Amino acid sequence: MRKRYFFIFPFLALACHKQSPTEDQVEESEQRNILENLTFEIDTFMIDMGEDMVDFSLGMIKTPSPDSRWYYIIKGLKIQKIDLDQLSLIDTFYLEKDGPNSPGGSFFSIQSLNEDHFFFPHMISPSIINSQGIKFKDWKLTHEEIVKGTSAEPFSIINRIQYNPELGQLYSLPLDYQTSDYFLLALDSIGKRITIKELSLFQEMKAYTVKSDHENKSPFPFLHTSNNQVIVSNSNGNGIYFYKALSGSLSYKEFPLEIVPLKKTGEIRNKVGSTREFEDKLKKLNHQISYWNFLWDEKSQRYYRFASRAVSFDENGWPKKYEVFLMAHSKDLELLGETKLDGLYNTPFGSFFKDGKLWSYVNVEDELGFAVFSFNF
Repeated sequence: MRKRYFFIFPFLALACHKQSPTEDQVEESEQRNILENLTFEIDTFMIDMGEDMVDFSLGMIKTPSPDSRWYYIIKGLKIQKIDLDQLSLIDTFYLEKDGPNSPGGSFFSIQSLNEDHFFFPHMISPSIINSQGIKFKDWKLTHEEIVKGTSAEPFSIINRIQYNPELGQLYSLPLDYQTSDYFLLALDSIGKRITIKELSLFQEMKAYTVKSDHENKSPFPFLHTSNNQVIVSNSNGNGIYFYKALSGSLSYKEFPLEIVPLKKTGEIRNKVGSTREFEDKLKKLNHQISYWNFLWDEKSQRYYRFASRAVSFDENGWPKKYEVFLMAHSKDLELLGETKLDGLYNTPFGSFFKDGKLWSYVNVEDELGFAVFSFNF
């Protein structure tokens, strides 16, 4: 049964409506700021799970297929396959706990490669397993050899790891746990190192790390792969590294934003004593801008990226509402536009593009749904 609902969620407000621009206005905005007159509409759809249900407890993993036709819910060894065109659960299958086809212990993410194959980032031996539970491929990684000549920790090589099925390459963000220095790693189809390069311009993230004797909170990096290039960004600011897989070149780029703050600013005390001091520093950081991962829209052939900062707080000083910004980039990562999204209270996390619309997972009273954003330029 298909269900269609209209809700206002914590990160949503009422849809915006304006008259569509003329062709001349669109052409002019393409030259100036394609998001200048952006409006959006929001529909919310519920998924028909039939006799099954979604386990929303800790440890649930969610991922769309590359073409966004399918959506997968993974909990333990169970994978539920959802048809996003029909808005219904269509299949459930299971992984093997032990034996040659097991993904190998716990995992915190998976990557859908197509309708039938999934990449599992196991620490010792990443693998590809199909929907019948058969291990299609795995890599026997020589951790120490891969990071040789760097300060990266050997077993950090699966950090943010992703697979490029077109080239058969693996990319990840190893790090030095002591210094929080990050590296970009590229591996070939048999797991041998192609390159590992330090992301030295991301060291400014350390200035916004807060540590106590028992806790540690710091800005974090993102890794996005599409179009045979790897984009490495971080929550601290708008600067990015991008790696072109075909040429092996790594470049750094910052964008001349005018509406969105460029990065976190000011000084904070990095080492604190009590839990109260730790929380006070985190509350202070919530006033600062945070950037999020890149999203690729196949229909428009553009990248999009959100940023946000808290503007309303509860009686204890924790954020209640955020102002949300959106940026658009060309396939070549040129800045096309930026805007503040009036009417959003929080960033739609876990989002992806399908047929030119932004889909974002929502939990509605323990039922699976999606908020679907239609952007009007």
